[in-house]
Amino acid sequence: MAEFEDMTQAIIDVTKPAFEGIEDYTPKEVGAMGETLAARFLKDLGYELMDHNWETPFGEVDIIAKDDDGIIFVEVKSRRLLGCPHDEAPEVAVDKDKFTRYAKMAEFFKMTREEVESIRFDVIGIAFLSNRIAHIAHLLGGYWWDE
Repeated sequence: MAEFEDMTQAIIDVTKPAFEGIEDYTPKEVGAMGETLAARFLKDLGYELMDHNWETPFGEVDIIAKDDDGIIFVEVKSRRLLGCPHDEAPEVAVDKDKFTRYAKMAEFFKMTREEVESIRFDVIGIAFLSNRIAHIAHLLGGYWWDE
């Protein structure tokens, strides 16, 4: 896994079981719920959300956002831990191969947009701990693509 410049963490504790039945969700449904939470988390932090599930010939970017530093590609990894502390944190599932694909996606993005000088790659891990509590780990700057 890459070295990250910084990390932000949060625990979301909703007043009602917002993730009711999550133990029965398919992996795809867990991923979609995680991406929804990640987008809300970024928006609450002041990021501008530009795109969601952006398709390229090299793969899909889960979230494209923007902050004062510029464009950010965000890979979201979600897991149901549900009381299993020995399970691996979702954010550690992003490996060097994923960053290589993201670099290709950055090149493609540059070809479709004007004046993109650099793109930062972040990872957000969402661990659903119960039907109402989720842990969010936002790892910033695991990789940079520079023109």
